[in-house]
Amino acid sequence: MADHTTANDTSSNHGHGPSVNDPHASGEAVAPARGVAVAADPKQPVAFVLAEFGTPDALLKAAKQVYEQGYTKFDAHSPFPIHGIDDVMGIRFTRLPWFTLVAGGLGIATATALIYFTNKEWYPFLISGKPLFSIPSAAPVMFELMVLFAAITTLVGMLLLNRLPFFSSPLFQSERFQRVTNDKFFLSIDARDPKYKSEKTLNFLTGLGADFIETCHKEVATPLPWAFRTAIFLGLLMAFIPVSMVAWKRSTYSRNPRIRVIFDMVSQPKKKTQTTSTLWADGRAMRPWVVGSIAKGELKADDAFYRGLKPGGANQIALTTVSFPQDGTPAPADAQKPADPAAPANQTSPADGSGPKPPTPVAAPPDPLDKLPWIEDFPLPVTSELMARGQERYNIYCATCHGLGGVGNGLITIRAMELGEGTWVQPVTFHSENLRQQPIGRLFHSISNGVRKMPGYGDQIPERDRWAILLYFRALQKSKYAPLSDVPPEKVNQLMDAVP
Repeated sequence: MADHTTANDTSSNHGHGPSVNDPHASGEAVAPARGVAVAADPKQPVAFVLAEFGTPDALLKAAKQVYEQGYTKFDAHSPFPIHGIDDVMGIRFTRLPWFTLVAGGLGIATATALIYFTNKEWYPFLISGKPLFSIPSAAPVMFELMVLFAAITTLVGMLLLNRLPFFSSPLFQSERFQRVTNDKFFLSIDARDPKYKSEKTLNFLTGLGADFIETCHKEVATPLPWAFRTAIFLGLLMAFIPVSMVAWKRSTYSRNPRIRVIFDMVSQPKKKTQTTSTLWADGRAMRPWVVGSIAKGELKADDAFYRGLKPGGANQIALTTVSFPQDGTPAPADAQKPADPAAPANQTSPADGSGPKPPTPVAAPPDPLDKLPWIEDFPLPVTSELMARGQERYNIYCATCHGLGGVGNGLITIRAMELGEGTWVQPVTFHSENLRQQPIGRLFHSISNGVRKMPGYGDQIPERDRWAILLYFRALQKSKYAPLSDVPPEKVNQLMDAVP
């Protein structure tokens, strides 16, 4: 490179008008200046040959000719994207989308296997007849793991394919290359390219119309200063100290209080749930409710609205006790008594009618709840708005089991009956004689506290919405047994036309 001019030799006239002896002034073709990067070490092997161009079109044409000559390890540098540069450089479509696709599929498979084995194989809990594994219920987890796996793989794959992070490059030795982020365009050829030949490559770039050509040499690897290495070692050592202290404290016991750095609401004079206390004789921190105490604003003295009972009826609930066997029906009084051991095991009646007779079946006693003073009328005004609210709440809370028409054919019931696992009890139709004759207050009690397999909804549905549901409940009952006289005159013709 002794016959080449350096960057300092050519930078004095860069950017100024032509001098008296400038060949450009006469229109003559001039070979581009050559040089070695200022910060490069000429004793080291060449790493890159860097050619500078003044316009994006010139860079585009040069990149096309370099690719056509068979060079494969070269790159174009521009302050902004140049349309078509990928095609002329022969850059193939990235493989990164395939990595993302495979990772997303792996995330879906992982979520499916995780939910299947945890719900169906390892911890099979049957809840309301629902299947132990189903794709719709697993879809949210499948989606989350698909996005997680795909995002992480895309990020890591992008870094690996681009060989990042890359903190330094021999191209940074060139001072002229700093203008690549401003107004200059560069093309670099890697010296590791099989087509690279020192003088031949320089002459080739000269013929491409480059404004300036320089070589960048490999950088000499220098060890970090001892002070910097010592600081890194001490930093890692100090970072290990708190981790060791945490591990030590977690594996040992101490009667001393914890060291608090921030005291904001960390240590409070309170007791947590299900903890002990020496303040009380029973040693419990949680105190039972004080008999007869009522929270402010929670008196709920209106028995009709809050309990479905006539005034004073709440006092009779405490006197009502009933024993229920596993099937949910009241047990007869005699059924709760132990059998007489002196009685014969199998008593049969002779053919002539003499001898002991089989015992007569004992009828179930009446339900004690039937004796309570339930109200018969709604305790709040009946309006179309209340009816619409009741229909809306019914469709949300009740229709899933009882069905939209109240005949016990909700989607959950249908699914449970199809599975046939024997644990589901089909809801009673609303149009049965027993439910049609029940007082409205008794029905309110059933919604609030539950009946048979149906749980109570007193904690989920406010009292006004429970009455709204019952209003729609009565409307469903009346829709099936209403006489024609209850139908508005303008609707009678529509009903008659609908009759086949």
